[in-house]
Amino acid sequence: MEMGIDYLAAGTGGVYWDRVQKKNRAEYKSPDNSSEDVKRAGEVREQLTGVTLTMSPESEEFTARLAERKALERAQQLRFQQENDPLQMQNPFDRIGTQFATISKALSNMGYYDNLSDEEVLETETLLANITYGMNNLCGNLRVENDDQLQELSSYAARFELESSTAALRQFANKYLPEHMQERFQGLVDKYYEHNSRALEGYRSNKEIMSELQARIYDRTENARVIGPSEAERMKHLYGKVKVKDEEINSAVNDWRACFRDLSEGNQPVKDVMGKIQGILNRLASGNSKNKMFLQYVNEWNIFPIENAKLYWSALV
Repeated sequence: MEMGIDYLAAGTGGVYWDRVQKKNRAEYKSPDNSSEDVKRAGEVREQLTGVTLTMSPESEEFTARLAERKALERAQQLRFQQENDPLQMQNPFDRIGTQFATISKALSNMGYYDNLSDEEVLETETLLANITYGMNNLCGNLRVENDDQLQELSSYAARFELESSTAALRQFANKYLPEHMQERFQGLVDKYYEHNSRALEGYRSNKEIMSELQARIYDRTENARVIGPSEAERMKHLYGKVKVKDEEINSAVNDWRACFRDLSEGNQPVKDVMGKIQGILNRLASGNSKNKMFLQYVNEWNIFPIENAKLYWSALV
C-alpha cells in the first residue's frame, strides 16, 4: 500500500527544517549595486574625508538606551525559550503545535542533534514523523494527501495508534539515545501518552456514528423496503451494530503491548508480529465476527495505521 504521508507538512517545526532555513539565509546574496550607486557612495566618502563627527549628549543617551533595550530583548528571548522548553512544561503536548515538533524540539534542547549531519537529522525526523502521524491527525494538527484514510480513523484503530506510537517512541529512545538523555525523554513519552489518552476519551469517528445511525434506521424500515441494501450498505449496518465491552478493549491493549515487547526484544520478525497485531485489531473492531466479508470491510478501513506502524517498527528493530 502506498503511504499517503505528506512529509513536508509532517516535518514542519523540526530541526532539519530550521537548518534548511538558516542555510538559505546564510547563502543569500543581496543584488549587486548598480554602477550609479557605487559612484554615489564614492562621492560621499570623499566629502567625509577629514571630517570629524561628534555625538550630541542626546545621541549618546539614545545609543545607551538602545543597548539596554537590546539586552532586555535578549533576556526576554532567553526566558521565552526556557518557558517553552518541552522538558520543563507540565504537559507540552497540550500546547498548540504538532506532537512531532514537540518531540523534536525536546531532542534538540537535549543536544541530541548537535553532532548529526543534515541527512541524519532528516532520517531521524522522518522516523519521528511516521511514529506520531496518527495522533497528530487525530488531534487535527495536520492535513494529509489522502484525507479519507485518516479522517475516518476508527476508535479502535485510534487506540492502536496510541499504544503503537508510545511503544515505538520508547524503542526509539532505547535504540538511539545515550544513557544521560534516557530519563528525560521517557518522561516526555509519559506526557505524550497522558495527553493522547485524554484526547481519545469518548472518541468515535463520524463514520462510526453514521454507521450506527443508519443501522437503526434500517432496522426500523427493513420490512417496508422494496429493494434490499447493497453489499456496502449491509457492511455499514453490520458495523453499526458492533458492541465492544471495555474489558475487550483492555484485553486487546494488553495483547498489543505483548506484541510490541516481542518487537523490541527481537523475538519475531516484524511482518509476523504485525500480522498478529492486525488480527487483534480486526477482531476487536468487528466484535469478534466470523463473517469473512465483514472482516475484509473492517480490515480495509483500518489498514493505513497498520501499514504505517509496519514502516516505523521495521526501522526500529
